[in-house]
Order: sequence, then structure tokens, then C-alpha cells
Amino acid sequence: MKTVARITLKVGDMLGEDIFSNHGEKLYSAGTKLDHKALDRLARHNIMAVTIMEDIDFAETHTERVKLSDDFKQFRKVYYEVLPQFRGIIDNIVDHNIAPPMDQLMGIYVKLASNAKNGDTLLDYLRNIPPDVDNMLYEHQLNCGLIASVFGSWQGMSKADMFTLIQCAFLYDIGKLCLPRDLLYKPSKLTDEEFETMKTHTTLGHDLLNSVGLSGPVALSALQHHEKGDGTGYPNKLNIGQIDDFAQYCSIIDAYEAMSVPKTYRYPLNTFEIISNFEKDGYKFNKFKLNSILYNIAKSQMGLHAKLTDGSEGEVILINQVHISRPMIKDVNGNLIDMNTLPDSVSIYALF
Repeated sequence: MKTVARITLKVGDMLGEDIFSNHGEKLYSAGTKLDHKALDRLARHNIMAVTIMEDIDFAETHTERVKLSDDFKQFRKVYYEVLPQFRGIIDNIVDHNIAPPMDQLMGIYVKLASNAKNGDTLLDYLRNIPPDVDNMLYEHQLNCGLIASVFGSWQGMSKADMFTLIQCAFLYDIGKLCLPRDLLYKPSKLTDEEFETMKTHTTLGHDLLNSVGLSGPVALSALQHHEKGDGTGYPNKLNIGQIDDFAQYCSIIDAYEAMSVPKTYRYPLNTFEIISNFEKDGYKFNKFKLNSILYNIAKSQMGLHAKLTDGSEGEVILINQVHISRPMIKDVNGNLIDMNTLPDSVSIYALF
């Protein structure tokens, strides 16, 4: 809601609070939609200021409230301002073999992170940035660097390690820009041969980053972010103990970004859908790192209203530390719904 001068009111505005005359007479109730007659009456009573409803007051879902907030609109503005700069840095590495100015990369991170009040808010904002097919790979890498900052803070990383992780996340997928565009943006499923070519982005990225002097965790993250803890990943089928720590985080960040951020071909999954997918594939990741991150992601949903596929709904009040995707819900009658006791087929499909 916002308070505006009476003379700026328009037909159709809805009152956010009751309106009283100077003598204490109630003129209109909150929720009244103003018409010409109401505007004239407010003028006759010399009402100077009125509180009216804004679009955000009519938002029904958490996502709608985020999208309509002034803070998100400012973040989105800054995001699109820095995206060309970020793209230029990445293109200079790929096209001209120029080492990235890390101070500029970190400046981009600071500029965006400072426009979100905390990590939970930053993740919310990224979920609501609309995709741009021409910048999809650059947005992916920019998003991953920002996500890395949130996950790193949750893990209690030192400032030095946090900055290293952000740099790794900004750059680990750069090898994809060395591949043909028609392969990257092919609308149908890749053939086996095409998928083998796609997999080379790990070695291409590693070699490219090494060539501009970025050895160590940054290059290793490019090489190893598709390795899995059970030895089924690529390119080298490493086991969990053989994978660089920062690369392990980038693997989690990569999967989270793919599910949480809108794509040109689908909406983002809700938080508990994402967590459920991670739980199903948990053996592929470092379980200690993963579970800590998932628990923090789930905690950010406390207090939201959840709708379940069995028709029940209520407030998320407690996170299950064993089965993180199945929290405790309190319905409108105060009854507790322990999702861990429900059939696996019942899940959260919407959050408000």
C-alpha cells in the first residue's frame, strides 16, 4: 500500500485503509473501489491524503509478490546493466584469449549482491529474471556466480574461499562457448554423437582457462563439474575423493541453477521440487555439502503457504532434517500435516 495525495487519485483505485472525515464520520471502508462519486465526496470533505492498494497488494503467490516489489525491479535493472559487461569479459577469454580481470568480475558480484538484502532474497530474485535466448549461457554463468556466494556463506567459507568459489562458478561452463551454436541451441534431443561432442566442453573450458593463467580450482571446476561421486560422471569418471572441492560445489550449483531459474522452455521448479530431485540423485554429489545447502534452501521457505497434490494446504512451519523436501505443514484449522508420513506421490506443487 502507499499513501498518495487525494488529487492524484483515479477512478478504479482501491482504498487500503478506512477513510474518515475531519469530524470522525466514516466515509469509506478499506477495499472500496473509487468511482467519480467517491472522488467528488472526498474532495468535498477536503481529504488531503489517502492510502490505496498497489499491484503487489493483490499478488496471490510469493513469486508474484517478488516480481512486483520495487526492490526486485531495481535488482533487475542492475542485472541488465551489468550483463553486457559480464558478457564482454567472457567473450574476451573465448575470442581473444585474454585473462579475465578478476577485480571487475568481483565488482559485478558486489554490485548485484548489494541489491539483495540477504542470500534468500538473492535466490528469489534470480528465480524471477526472465530468460533471454541470446544471452542464455552468459546469464547461466552470471547466475551461478551469485548462487555460489549464497551457498558459500551458508557453508561458513572464509572470504578467500568464497571469492574463489564465486570465480569458479562464473567461469566453469565457459567451454560451452567453444562449441557450435547450433549444437548448444538444438531444440530436439541430442544424438549420442552430439552428446559426446557436448561433453567436451569440460576439457575445452579447462584448457582455455589454463591458457589464460587460471590453473588450480577455476580450471579444475571447468574440467570436473560433471564428475559424480559414484564414478559415473565425465570426462574422467572420478570418485568423490578425486574431485576438487570447488568443482564439487559447482556441480551442485549447476544442477540448482538449471532447476531454479526460468528457461526459455519451462518455468522454474518450486523449492521443494528442487530439493526432492536432489534427494533422489544425492548419491551423485558430496552428501555433506549437499544436505547443508538443501537444509538452508528449505529454511528460506518457512512461513510460506504450501499447496499439496492431495488437496491439502497450509503454512510451512518445520523442516524435516532427514527428508528435507517433506516439511511439517500447519493447515488453516491448526492441524499438523507431517509430510514424511504421507505417500511419496504427495508433494508440494505450489508456494504462496
